This record gives sequence, structure tokens and C-alpha cells, in this order.
Amino acid sequence: MWAIEDISFEMVNDMTDDPVMTLVVKTPVGALVFTAEPVAQGSILILQGTHVQGAHKGAVGGQNLGVIAQAVMKGMGFDGLVVEGAVRTTGARPGRRPRDIRYTRRVLDPPPVGSSRP
Repeated sequence: MWAIEDISFEMVNDMTDDPVMTLVVKTPVGALVFTAEPVAQGSILILQGTHVQGAHKGAVGGQNLGVIAQAVMKGMGFDGLVVEGAVRTTGARPGRRPRDIRYTRRVLDPPPVGSSRP
């Protein structure tokens, strides 16, 4: 499993038009390109109509997707992330939309020295 420190990302404005955004995520297996329509609801980011490109089958895995989600939530300051996939045109079950995937930000940073936090 990867670590959050293995992940970096940047928004690329010239690949899509508003309201859709493109996020290029650099991982140990190469770059992944995510496109989605982001909707912020308080401290939760919802990514509607999400598409992902750049990884070959089995290269990432569910645990590493969770690491990517943690890195994005930490970097963008959200406490929750909901990934709503787009209707599939190819692959497993074309014509259907995959189930939503929900992530909650984990507290990974140690408390500051001298804090009263448990």
C-alpha cells in the first residue's frame, strides 16, 4: 500500500470546461487523470460523473484509491469525499453507473507537542 507522501496532484484548467475539473494525480505507478464535476457541501467534496484514465487493470487497487482520497482531502481541506462514477461505456457492466464510494478523512498527523489532545 502506498503512503500519502507518495501522492501528489494538481488541477489542470486547460483540459476541461467549467463545471468539470481535471485532476492529475501522480502515483508510484504513474499519472492518473480524474475528471468530475465537483460539488462542495460543507466539509464534504462530492465528485459527480467521475472518470479515471491512466491506470492499467490491477495497477492501483482499492486500498491505494483510499490513499489517493486521503491525500486529496488533506491537500484540499475536506473531511469527506464522495466519488460518484459516470455511466460506464466499456469495461465491467457497460451502461450502468458504479456505486458511490465514500471516504472519511483520517487524522494522520500526530498531535503537537504539549497539546492536550489524546
